[in-house]
Amino acid sequence: MAENCPKCKKSINGKEAGFIICNSDDCRKKFHRTCVNIDDAVYDVIQKNPMVSFNCDECKNQSPRALSSKLHTIEEKVNKVCNGINQIQGRMYQQYFQFGNQPPMQQASALDTTKKHPQQNNLIVVGNNCNSDRLQVVCDYGRWVQVGKFATNTSEEDVIDHLAEELKINKNLVKCTKLVKNDANLSQLSYCKFKISIPDYRFNELFNEAIWPSGVMVSPFTPRSQLNQNRL
Repeated sequence: MAENCPKCKKSINGKEAGFIICNSDDCRKKFHRTCVNIDDAVYDVIQKNPMVSFNCDECKNQSPRALSSKLHTIEEKVNKVCNGINQIQGRMYQQYFQFGNQPPMQQASALDTTKKHPQQNNLIVVGNNCNSDRLQVVCDYGRWVQVGKFATNTSEEDVIDHLAEELKINKNLVKCTKLVKNDANLSQLSYCKFKISIPDYRFNELFNEAIWPSGVMVSPFTPRSQLNQNRL
């Protein structure tokens, strides 16, 4: 079916050579070359050089609001993918704590019991809406990391704000304590460290080097009481 040129409103025959198509994916309208002042020389350049393209006036004058809307749509799609990954990760952690964290003998016993008495699997979903503060939630915190080296003027709030932004997590879910002795003189220290914890189902994300500034070191935190027990 023949299309009409948006400029002159006259029909464009698909077999004729005197037309050009707008390069915008959302447009792709056909124009008579004479209507948009594209002569043979310019047309040849467009055909041979992939870095040169034709965009109609409407697409070139597209408003910043429309571009912002497109970027917002892309951002929403990316967030949906991230939320999906977090849900999968949450289920994996739940399975680990329910089964994988048992001693080998208990695992074998659990497998044997399951074979004898099959049970229907219950779906476990872990919430990941980091923008909701309306409900107060009690999360499991069992592990900590030690993070350093930071400038001595870095505060616990600075670290919490950084993680909330990088992990897209509610800042109320981040626990952070500065590892400095009560009688320490910060002006005499060259750096300081923090111990940090987030809910168990997202804990491993703290070991993602991409969320930390260059030079920061992250390692599991072991309380002194546990170290002393291990030495006995």
